[in-house]
Amino acid sequence: MSILDDLDLETSKCISCTFCESVCPTLQASDYRAIFGARGRVLLAREMVKEIRNQGKSSLDVSDPFYSCLDCYACFNVCPAGVNAGHVSEMAKSLITHKKFLNKNQEKQVAKMIITSIMKFNSPLGLKNEINSWSYGLHFDENSDYLLYTGGMYQLMAYSKILSELERKFKNETIEKIAEIISKYPSIIKLTHPMYDDNLKKRMDNILKSIYNLLKAAGIKFKYIDDEPYPGSFLYELGYIDDFIEYGKRLKDLFIRNNVKNIITIDPHTYEILKAIYPKYIEGFNFNVYHYLDFLDNLNFSKGNENLVYHEPCHFSMHKEKYNEPIKFICKLGEIKFPERHGNTSYCCGGPAELLYPDLSSSISNKRFNELKNTGGDKIITACPICFANLSKDDTVFDLAEILEKRLNKNINF
Repeated sequence: MSILDDLDLETSKCISCTFCESVCPTLQASDYRAIFGARGRVLLAREMVKEIRNQGKSSLDVSDPFYSCLDCYACFNVCPAGVNAGHVSEMAKSLITHKKFLNKNQEKQVAKMIITSIMKFNSPLGLKNEINSWSYGLHFDENSDYLLYTGGMYQLMAYSKILSELERKFKNETIEKIAEIISKYPSIIKLTHPMYDDNLKKRMDNILKSIYNLLKAAGIKFKYIDDEPYPGSFLYELGYIDDFIEYGKRLKDLFIRNNVKNIITIDPHTYEILKAIYPKYIEGFNFNVYHYLDFLDNLNFSKGNENLVYHEPCHFSMHKEKYNEPIKFICKLGEIKFPERHGNTSYCCGGPAELLYPDLSSSISNKRFNELKNTGGDKIITACPICFANLSKDDTVFDLAEILEKRLNKNINF
């Protein structure tokens, strides 16, 4: 079945009950503009498919509604008809990138810039040594068939934060023009490398070292690839399926060349893309994929008397590959608290929209941060680098690995 057929089938199930609008983060953040909500996107996609079926192409302006979707899937978890507006947006973006289905090119140049950089440099921002600098001086076991694979996700945040702040200072047309130039001459993106948030970079490097130390304490032997590539999540999420498949084959070949059979991931996006998405598209992509928390059951942690508020990453709580290990470990550290929106209807941090729609992302992250603070908890815990970067608005926000390492066999509160 083609993407057009899949999109037709998915949108035809919508009964316009509006349940999805009650949980869609981008609807409120866009002042309730209908096409920036889950239901609006489904209805827009339905009309787009109808025009393509009848006329061969669609004349609708669909770029901003679909690119602004966070792919959080909160809509899917409340829809009585089983419509996944997030998946609708993913498929619609794929039609946009194919270009032949629309009367005019509506591809976002910032998206194209990111994809061009990934395909050329194995990194959305063309980073290389900046990705592995955290590991300098650490010991790895090159004979192990376990790979610690960070994918550069934590490392990227310090750079993307500065870029999104710069984007807010310019008009969208200016940013798109700059991105178009970089897409044609991708090496230009390396000029942005000196621009990063120094404090956030140091914090992220320390989180990576905490994960390393926790795995070592658990007795796990693992290797690390110095020039490890990005996992490719943007390729899939932005609708570049052909590039996604090509890139996934590169990853597969890299893992095989390095005798990797077991992959230890450290973030929700990489965990899902390797475990659930690539195997659907790439034959033989059958590595054993784990999260680092899977290896820490034999460790002891001291429990404090604090109330720890957990912000659940969308890709752990609302996507198909549910992963609840962070909850188990937070319960070992203190009393766990949840905001009103949690579980299957959690509220996204806004991070996936940061580079394309920084103002929208900021509005959503501010709302979520306030929800988390209003619980009255002592600390806010995340288990995702994107969530951490977007929610770190004061000194009460921590990555789970930071607290786990500090509480490892220690009878202290901090």
